[in-house]
Amino acid sequence: MEQKLVPYYRIVEKRQRTLRGIMVVFFIVVQIVWIGLPMLMAVFWSLVNPDHPWSYPQVFPSHLSLAQWDYVFKFTNIIRALGTSYSIAPLATIFTFLLALPTAYVLGRRRFQGREAIKILILLPIIMPGMVTALFLSRVFSFIGLDQNFFGLVLAHSLMGMPYMLRILTTSFEAIPQDIIDAAENLGATSFVKFKEIFIPMVLPGLFAGTIFTFITSLEEFSLTFVIGTPTFETIPTILFSFLGYHFIRTNAAVVSLILMIPNIAMLFVAERFLKTEYLAAAFGKM
Repeated sequence: MEQKLVPYYRIVEKRQRTLRGIMVVFFIVVQIVWIGLPMLMAVFWSLVNPDHPWSYPQVFPSHLSLAQWDYVFKFTNIIRALGTSYSIAPLATIFTFLLALPTAYVLGRRRFQGREAIKILILLPIIMPGMVTALFLSRVFSFIGLDQNFFGLVLAHSLMGMPYMLRILTTSFEAIPQDIIDAAENLGATSFVKFKEIFIPMVLPGLFAGTIFTFITSLEEFSLTFVIGTPTFETIPTILFSFLGYHFIRTNAAVVSLILMIPNIAMLFVAERFLKTEYLAAAFGKM
């Protein structure tokens, strides 16, 4: 019997599929190692038994214990820091939203000279080193009486979250098709109705994403809190950095890192699920 020759393009397609599969597996492994390994190490270090230190050449701790967690909750201000962090972050997020929404609307829907320059200036708080921003802002706040002040910390955290919220909302407003707005105007929709029924529903996924970024940025902000708020106010990052100073305590730092990280990871999973749902709803006009 004669063997059928496989067309060359079939061989090429098979090789390409194999190569794509190898690349996908490779990048998944890299992501697991790059992200998962540090998290796993933090978990192990937080469970090290003080009576049985973890050192080379041990691959894993020989004895596990919750003693480090007990120490952090008993002998640090972590409970107070949690309260402060989760009080500042929501207020900073709300304040950022109130300032960013009208600004993003103008930048996204209006055309004027200097618009692109303003978009670049918005990113300055991210570009500048955090400690430099904190030092200059502290000087300004000391003149107006907001140094060592709770509202001052909320304002400072809002400043650091503003670039994320503004950039995401501006892009969301720009992505709204003009023909939808024109159709609403032809049907007699007022400016308020257009904003309520078209703009807000269509930028809602972007608004939610900006809110998540702003909230997490506030929770993890150290420089501004350290310069403007301490010693009156302590947050989770300030306690974390206290274990990373001259007397480096790896086990306690691991505990505080997990306390800071676990709620953020849970929040991101919820956000991912919500955003997918919202985008599907927007696509089918159900928002």
